[in-house]
Order: sequence, then structure tokens, then C-alpha cells
Amino acid sequence: MKNIVFLFFFVLYSCQTNNVIISSKPAHITRKIISFKENKEVNILIADNNDIIEVFKENTSNNCKKIKLGKSYSLKIIPVSDLIQHGVESPNEYILNDSTIIKYSHYYTLEKKQNVCIIK
Repeated sequence: MKNIVFLFFFVLYSCQTNNVIISSKPAHITRKIISFKENKEVNILIADNNDIIEVFKENTSNNCKKIKLGKSYSLKIIPVSDLIQHGVESPNEYILNDSTIIKYSHYYTLEKKQNVCIIK
């Protein structure tokens, strides 16, 4: 009888689900920005290695970070493409709007909202 009770508690304990949190911590990367795209809500910075950095626009401030095309910048980002489950149905494409699709190697988002001013 003791063995049955022990076995019952062992099975009950082993069947407990573990809470798994899928997240990503911010990291610093350095990328050379060669191009950009934008819409009403975001700026997309395109790096020379085909990475994209999504920068959500800040509506409460008129200040902006000046980005010169062809120059390297260190950015605090959150890796988004690492969180996406890749498969046949999820290609490495960012859909900016109905007519603009950007293919990427890695997809990041800037940790904080920020206005970006592009200097050519």
C-alpha cells in the first residue's frame, strides 16, 4: 500500500506543468545603417548585413536621434526574430504596409520609443 501511495504522489508531481516564459533581454549591437523605411508608427533601419531595427516613434516629444546613413551605431535592442517560431508559414519578411515588404536576416526592435531623423 505504501508503494502505491508513493507511486501516486510521484506521478502527480511529475505531471505538474512548468511555467515557461518566452522573452528576450535587451542587448547592445553595433550595426552600420545603410537605408531606412518608415510609416506613421515606425521607422525601420536597415543594416548592411540585412538586419532590420524597428524604431517605434515617440509622439510626446519633438526630439530626435540623428542617424547618418553609412555610419555605424551602437543600439540597445530586443531581438524579435529569436522569439518568432520559424517554419514554412513564417518567412523572414517584415510587412511595413500594403506595398512594402522588407526581407531580413535578423529582426530587432529598439528598447525604447524614439524619434529618428535621417541624415543622408
